[in-house]
Amino acid sequence: MPAHIGRQTVVLLDAPLVTGDYNTRVRDWSQATETPVYGCTVDYTSAAEARDAKDQTVTTAELFLPRRAPKVSEWQRVQWDGRTWDVDGVPEDVQQAGPLSGQTVRLLEVAG
Repeated sequence: MPAHIGRQTVVLLDAPLVTGDYNTRVRDWSQATETPVYGCTVDYTSAAEARDAKDQTVTTAELFLPRRAPKVSEWQRVQWDGRTWDVDGVPEDVQQAGPLSGQTVRLLEVAG
């Protein structure tokens, strides 16, 4: 259960598409725009550590946005709790949970 329901702030990161190697389109995270979102609820959901070839930690969290928050896409990142998280999969549609609820987003961080 989250400790501070609806009291957390996250920063949404949205990077522009640029031309990369071999004429591919890649995201330039050094030029990302930041959008703070207040009134969120975020909670860690799991963590796993692998020590086979190298140390690696995979941590997941779930982000519950307020209903008037900007819509999050799978191409964005989120800053929260001093970390930068990838959006894991396609965020859930706001309409599924009713008109008073916001978007639910799974977050993923791979370290190591």
